[in-house]
Amino acid sequence: REHLPAGVMAESLVQKCTRILIEHFESQPQHEDVPAWLLRHLTGNISLEIDTLKALTHVFDDEYWKRRCDELSCGVCLHQWGLTWKQCFAEHFICQVSAQTGTVVSRFVLLLCLNGDSTSGTQSLLGVKDFQDYIFSFSFKALGLSAVKLNSLCSMLPNLTRVELSGVQSGLPTEYALKHFSLKLADARSVASALSNPQCLATLIIQSSSINDDLLRVLMNGLVTNGGVTHLDLSHNEITDHGVRLICSLLGEHGVLAYLALADNLIQREGGRYLGKALCANQSLVALNLRLNRLKDAGGEHLLDGLLEKSSLTAINLAANFLGSVTALTLSRILLGDSSHLRELDLSSNELSNRDMEVLQEAARSSLVTCNLDMRLNKESAG
Repeated sequence: REHLPAGVMAESLVQKCTRILIEHFESQPQHEDVPAWLLRHLTGNISLEIDTLKALTHVFDDEYWKRRCDELSCGVCLHQWGLTWKQCFAEHFICQVSAQTGTVVSRFVLLLCLNGDSTSGTQSLLGVKDFQDYIFSFSFKALGLSAVKLNSLCSMLPNLTRVELSGVQSGLPTEYALKHFSLKLADARSVASALSNPQCLATLIIQSSSINDDLLRVLMNGLVTNGGVTHLDLSHNEITDHGVRLICSLLGEHGVLAYLALADNLIQREGGRYLGKALCANQSLVALNLRLNRLKDAGGEHLLDGLLEKSSLTAINLAANFLGSVTALTLSRILLGDSSHLRELDLSSNELSNRDMEVLQEAARSSLVTCNLDMRLNKESAG
């Protein structure tokens, strides 16, 4: 101490040990024997540039992960990605790795295996238990779905609850998009295999993937076996009335499906009849989205007949389905009934007359439950 300049304090042993731990944390991570009162100081000074997988394995302080998220140029938000900042960063990182190029996806799947492939500069993720535990949702967008081995992915991420696959994207030539970005038979089998092994998976979204009735039949094998999916979105595909009949097997008396979206498909009158019949016994579904289909008045009536006696539905979207007076009359009876729970009803872009809309508005005002009606851009209101 006598050799130090005036006013300069000597570094204590604790300070020196802490500094060494911080400086060498990436090569020799140590935190097990660090006292709790010193751990926050340690993680608060660790470099944000250390290897991502190393940090995910050994750093648990959420404030550290908040700082790493703040450093990302894309502005990651906690409410959008996860429950903690570490989960938020981990999900963003895994999506970033998979989206680098069209070929990285298959390589990324290899990284989730025990082969230790590090050709992409990233080590195997399977051994990083803490990394796996923080992945709750996964999204593949505008990628070749054949490269996504979903059954392997689900088995390696035990807490995965949500999977989103999106194929055809706007702006791409149709022939090219269908060839490279639509769901193939092998993809459907992979998804079905993943669903057949009961995990935590509760949400499945497969949009814009050219799913027809044949591919849907393969997917249904996994969905029926799983029995735990509560949110199913198959919008922007090619599902017809026959496909709807398959989906109705999830809407039985003991079904658990709470949200079903089949927007922008090829559903017509018979599809409405199948759904209406299924809804007569179902008590789990609370939201149904059928916008941009071709139900017409007959299909709309068949569908809504299933809601007359009892229904758990609180929101239904029937926009752009060529619905008219018959549908409006049936809906008014539902709204005035004692068993209605409808709170959100979208009837925009249909063929309702001014008289139809007046009847519905009066029924909504007299309903026991407050219901928000959207009737914009109908036949007469649009004029």
